[in-house]
Amino acid sequence: MSGRHQDYGNLQIDELNYNSYLKIPELTALQELRSEPLHHDEMFFIVIHQSFELWFKEVLHEIDLLATHIDEGDVSRVLKVIKRVNAIMTCLTQQIQLLGTLTPKEFYGFREALGTGSGFQSMQFREVEFALGQRDPWFFQFFESHPHELERLKARCEQPSIYDKLLNTLKNIGYDIPDEVVNRDFAAPYVMNDKVVGVIRDIYDQPQENYHMVLLFEALIDLDTMWSNWRSAHILMVSRTIGAKEGTGGSTGAAFLESRLPLRFFPEIWEVRNSEWTK
Repeated sequence: MSGRHQDYGNLQIDELNYNSYLKIPELTALQELRSEPLHHDEMFFIVIHQSFELWFKEVLHEIDLLATHIDEGDVSRVLKVIKRVNAIMTCLTQQIQLLGTLTPKEFYGFREALGTGSGFQSMQFREVEFALGQRDPWFFQFFESHPHELERLKARCEQPSIYDKLLNTLKNIGYDIPDEVVNRDFAAPYVMNDKVVGVIRDIYDQPQENYHMVLLFEALIDLDTMWSNWRSAHILMVSRTIGAKEGTGGSTGAAFLESRLPLRFFPEIWEVRNSEWTK
């Protein structure tokens, strides 16, 4: 981008350039170190987590587009968006491993500066989970002192998830998805339904002209797998950095993360993929 300016009489108009468009001066001023004495590795920790939040913002941006394409039944565009989200998750999985270059001693050199800060308080991360279908009102407690964030999370929780929208679309195009599934309380945890399992299994078994739905299911499994890979990398990083010690903000650290590892966004698709098949 150009850094030139044009002179119109006495009025100088700076052209938009790389730094002004991306607000680089403002962005690079956001890394405020709090450790005393200043610890070199605190900058590393802050930059990584701030970049996480930027990527979470982009993932939410893509998920909202994904929801629109699912409502429209546009499978080709759904697959394109999922491909991008999966690419971002690959980046995040690699990025979180950067924190593993912190030795326990280095991390403890600035850990007190974090105060009560915890990943529990990442509204955007929790919003991504809610949007994809993994909802747990237990997390609301971490946002009680921030009404705007809490309201935003609750609103996301009450909306149909990506999976809810997919099941509704399947029903709209003629598949026998039960009414109690598409008309359920979206804020409540999703309960796997045998009829939905049957519908998905039939699509896999006899897709005929609807093989694009099989490709969609497989893309969603890829997304779920990428998310699990990120969780696994997170666990290993935490174990490497703080071991079995308590996590920031009073969490149980690796033990809590391990309890989340079995979670799945698209349970019936997994159930079909894990079931026995005959020729």
